[in-house]
Amino acid sequence: MEYKKKILILGGGVAGATLAYCLKKKKYEVFIIEKTDGMGGLSRTYKYAGHPYEFGPHIWFWNDEEVNNIIKDLTDNELFFIERKLFSFVKNDNKKYRYPIHFSSIEEMTEKNQIYRELKKNRNKDWKLKNENMPKLGECTFEEYFKSAIGNTLYKKFMENYTWKMWNIPGNELQTSMMWADILNHKTKKLSGYDPLKFEDFTLGKGIKFQVYPKKGWSSVWNKMTEKANIIHDEIIKIDDSDKNNPVIKTKSGKNYHFKDYYCVINTLDVDQLWGEDILPYTGRMIIPLLIPELERAFPEGAESIHFPGEEFQTRTTEMKTITRHKSDDTLILIEIPINSTIREDAFPENVINYAKKNCLFCKRAYPQQSKDAIKLYKTFIDKGKHIKNLIHCGRHAEFKYWGMAETVSSAYYLVKDKF
Repeated sequence: MEYKKKILILGGGVAGATLAYCLKKKKYEVFIIEKTDGMGGLSRTYKYAGHPYEFGPHIWFWNDEEVNNIIKDLTDNELFFIERKLFSFVKNDNKKYRYPIHFSSIEEMTEKNQIYRELKKNRNKDWKLKNENMPKLGECTFEEYFKSAIGNTLYKKFMENYTWKMWNIPGNELQTSMMWADILNHKTKKLSGYDPLKFEDFTLGKGIKFQVYPKKGWSSVWNKMTEKANIIHDEIIKIDDSDKNNPVIKTKSGKNYHFKDYYCVINTLDVDQLWGEDILPYTGRMIIPLLIPELERAFPEGAESIHFPGEEFQTRTTEMKTITRHKSDDTLILIEIPINSTIREDAFPENVINYAKKNCLFCKRAYPQQSKDAIKLYKTFIDKGKHIKNLIHCGRHAEFKYWGMAETVSSAYYLVKDKF
């Protein structure tokens, strides 16, 4: 095959794998530098006692048929379609409620009269939000938007502690831009009038019919995406631009990769670490696999996950069989616990933490903490590399976004479609 030009991708996670796949289709010669022995980052599939799992419940739900067709093609359409059901368990009520918050659940709450009074402040007689009363998404904090949308009582019950422990940042600092405003530059318009209170029987992804999990797990997708790429197993240390005319990428092996040797270098890694620093704020995760022998199912009503919005250690627990359809007399539950990125790893037994890292159960940098100061700091690193004309950033970490698989794949797909 005669290639157009050489492209170097930094990182073989979801973004890196998708970029490789899309660029190869356009006849570019692709090289990926990836420090681990597998593709897909936190979306790789592992097994515990025979049960497949990823770093959390990796269900694909997306409303772009053009991007969804990639998943269909790479899996030969061998997909499980997921009927999603989620709950929140509120310790102080000793009750489970639908997740997200459902209007019908208010009748079960002892504070229902107070909740109704608070909801009326920014809603009409049909309980629909008065958008003109609402703060603008992308220009306000979580606390400002949610208190306006659902009132103080529901916010405290379901959001206040959960938001803080989920991202290690309180709701009065967390920006709504992290999730909703300008999610992607393509196919997704800016969201206005978002109502976190649900009036119909549904969970996440209303109206999205394509909510799937590959029958062979997600690793099968990432491996197919990268099977024709040149994989370099090495760890990137930093960009060295001391010679402005010849910037290089330094690696742990000692090999240097010169920008001038490639038509384009696409970074999918954390931009601060790409410059040899470790100062952008992130929230980490530890996933604890809990196998319950001789219990075929543990969660009520076929639930996928149960969220814990109080002061508990865990943010959510997921029963993986609901997603993977694994057949077994046992069941595997994943317990997700947020950790601060500054946690001392020697607080855990060495063999335990090594096992967790090797099996995708521990990550110090899972989600960006998107305060105004953090976003401003992120932009300084982007500006730092602007003089390198063939450097592009793509993906959740490189773009400092709170994205899932679908958003990340979509971002990479449209980057290649539009710019190459």
